[in-house]
Formats: sequence, structure tokens, C-alpha cells
Amino acid sequence: MKIKKTLCLMAVAFIFEWPMFAHASDSSPAWQSSVVGHVVQPYQDGSWDVYLTGCNWHTGATFSKTKLNAKGFGGGMGKHWSDASGHQDMLYAFAFSDSYKHVQPVIGYARQWFTKPMGPLSFGAGFTVGFTARSDMFHYLPLPMALPVFSMRVNKLSLMSTVIPRRRGALGLIVARYEL
Repeated sequence: MKIKKTLCLMAVAFIFEWPMFAHASDSSPAWQSSVVGHVVQPYQDGSWDVYLTGCNWHTGATFSKTKLNAKGFGGGMGKHWSDASGHQDMLYAFAFSDSYKHVQPVIGYARQWFTKPMGPLSFGAGFTVGFTARSDMFHYLPLPMALPVFSMRVNKLSLMSTVIPRRRGALGLIVARYEL
């Protein structure tokens, strides 16, 4: 029941709260207007994306004694907006099976800078910020996150990855994103 409540609350925040930031006042500092613009642009003018997850990996001493889930299946939706240089701002919400086979929801914003395309192929790097929730950390209380993001894109299909550093090891996630 706690999972359903957390997912519902995160979805409501994603759908209804983003537009509130769309109207920065004239007295707002320039940096604030820029940040608001990057977050609101995909919401208002962006195209839809589909996200599918399926691969987690665990490295280091933190995970060596435990058999963990390497198949983090899940999915979700999002929106992206590309600027004149081909770089993208993204809003997303998805859920996947975490290391202990519990549902882990994620909502957030990502910014990626892409290389110039080499035929249909380009590479991207950037960051993501947002919220996640885990069953083993405060019983699904939303937790803030800020992580690096790396991508390989072929036409409308991207393979995105991130690494979550831990004290003695790291955790990684690969996400496929298709631009509709």
C-alpha cells in the first residue's frame, strides 16, 4: 500500500507541480529564470518519450556477499525538448525493480549535451536531478538525487546510463529511451 501511495504522490507532483514554475517574475534573478526555462520547456513544448529499464549492475565490496537483482525491469514516460544545438532537456517518471526486487520509482529532470551526429550516431553526457524512493530507505520516503548521465543515441533510440557511487563500490543502471 505504501508503494502505491508513494507512486501516486510522485506522479501528482510530476504532472501538476511543474507548470507552477512556468511563470518566473520580472524580479527573478537571471539564473533562476534560466533554470526555470530549462525545466518548463520540455513540459510545455516537448515531445513524448518511452523509457524501458532492464539492466542493473553492482561492483565492489559493498555488494560482494549478497546475490542481487541484475534485471531491473521497468518502464515509464517522459518528455524532452531539443535546443538549436541538439542538446536536450528531459522530464521523466519511471519505476523499475531494484537490487532487492522491490519497486523503485524515479522522477526527475535531466540535461544532456550531445556530440555532433556521426551519421545516425551521437554521444551525450550530462546530469539528472530528481527524487526516488526505496523500500529499504525510510520506507519509500522520497529521497533527492543528483547523478551523472551518459548516452549513446541512434536516431530516436538512446541507451542512457548512470552510476551511483557507494562507499565501497558502485551501482549502475541502463535505461532505453525512445523519442515518439
